[in-house]
Amino acid sequence: MHLTDHDLRQLDRDALSRLEEEALRRLAERLLADLKEARDRLNQDSRNSSRPPGSDSVYRQPRGAAERDPPTDSASGDPPTTMADEPGEAVEASDDGAPVAKAPSGAAAPAARRPGRQPGAPGFGRTQKLTVNAVLDHWPERCAACDEPFAAEPVSQACGGYDEIEVLQADPDAPGLRLWVTQHRFWEALCECGHCSRHQPPRAVVLPEWQGARVDAQQMLGPRLAGLIVMLCLRYRLSRAKVQEILCELLGLQLSAGLVDQTIRQSAGQVAPVEDLLLEEIERAGLLHLDETPWRESGQLLWLWVFNAVTTVVYFIGARSAEIFINALQGGFAGCLMSDGYAVYRSYLNRIRCLAHLLRKARGLAEATCRHTSQVGQQLLDLMSGLIQAIQAARDGPSDDLAERQAPALAQLKALCERHQHSPFVKLGEFCREMLNDWEAIIRPLLDPSLPLTNNAAERLLRHWVIARRLSFGTRSEQGTRAFALLASIIDTCRARKASAWDYLTAALQAGRQGLPMPPLPAVSVGG
Repeated sequence: MHLTDHDLRQLDRDALSRLEEEALRRLAERLLADLKEARDRLNQDSRNSSRPPGSDSVYRQPRGAAERDPPTDSASGDPPTTMADEPGEAVEASDDGAPVAKAPSGAAAPAARRPGRQPGAPGFGRTQKLTVNAVLDHWPERCAACDEPFAAEPVSQACGGYDEIEVLQADPDAPGLRLWVTQHRFWEALCECGHCSRHQPPRAVVLPEWQGARVDAQQMLGPRLAGLIVMLCLRYRLSRAKVQEILCELLGLQLSAGLVDQTIRQSAGQVAPVEDLLLEEIERAGLLHLDETPWRESGQLLWLWVFNAVTTVVYFIGARSAEIFINALQGGFAGCLMSDGYAVYRSYLNRIRCLAHLLRKARGLAEATCRHTSQVGQQLLDLMSGLIQAIQAARDGPSDDLAERQAPALAQLKALCERHQHSPFVKLGEFCREMLNDWEAIIRPLLDPSLPLTNNAAERLLRHWVIARRLSFGTRSEQGTRAFALLASIIDTCRARKASAWDYLTAALQAGRQGLPMPPLPAVSVGG
């Protein structure tokens, strides 16, 4: 149990003199533990935090301070809003939109005005009053000073609390969704040693990149309601405004767009350790599909990367460079890597080349207006199509000597590429050089016909987020980008395992708010 500021203010020379030697020793141990934890938090960075080594650099892009936007984010294209510091409080967007007058030349610059409605203005904060369905009292179990358990009925009084809004799922007797409001009341108790202790809610460890996104048990929105908001925004691609509308229409719950956005970032901070679980499963996978697509963060061009190990999906957003690929795998992946022709993937030796891309290019050469290019392109297309048919046939029949049986066709294909790699016809030369550079990756399925021939698995996963990008124009802050990639990874991993992403998010949020280990990822469905 940690010592709060309330506890420390009571600890003086007189209070310590009243404690017995054993109680003093236990108190000293708690003080030492608190001091060490505080020092560790101060010294945390991307190199010594609980995140995988080097993964922090995926999202840290060098940008000037003048280019940075406010830390609010939306993946749906809604205007940024300003969030209050307390849970459940949000600042609504300004109604008048009047410009702020500039100070005269030579005068001192006025204090920066926060966007949105200002504290004290009409409508600031929550105005909706919900009926409380249950009251839950929280009592301290032991004295923070002497560590003795309290008597059955100690002298006590209420010292704080909050209302938690949760959504309950349907049951046979009451179908549909409904709200449930629980009032949490915190109590303080007076010990015989004279120390007054307060109930301390669970404390979660906040990673450096999630500073500013409140992570604790005292949240106005319950874990299931927060998970529902995440699903509506990411999986169903609803804007913040539409989420507001649907919650009001279906549940009668009025939330600001700022609180909706805040909930997404807070949820990502609470479930951040799940990323470690995902990367561990990626490293153990025998086959990994990898692809990338453009992404925008406040107008800056980044790339959305997907790492798909059949039933495990991990997304990263960062620059289009080998850094992402190397940092994500950390040298722990030993399986086969399926990819397109992007040059950074060639550093991984055990690789499979997507043949669909090559067939598309060969077909384009065969349809060229230049007769010579068309003839060579048709030859390349015929040879590659024959190899693919042989690999597919070997999956249902004998495959031990497939490479040996296809050796003449392989030799003819390679010779054709070598002869035309410096062709004056640009596209033909580029294609032949690409074939030669990826030769070992292209012919690897001949050694193991069970390997996939295309990278469609990764491309299908990206298609959903490409649509989301077109609707939202990307993300607006570094933290919002991190939240998007992490939550999308959890959602698609659950879907790949035919498990409820909402249920898992609820369990993970509950654990994260209480500082508990993350629940294990859903088991792979049989036949899934």
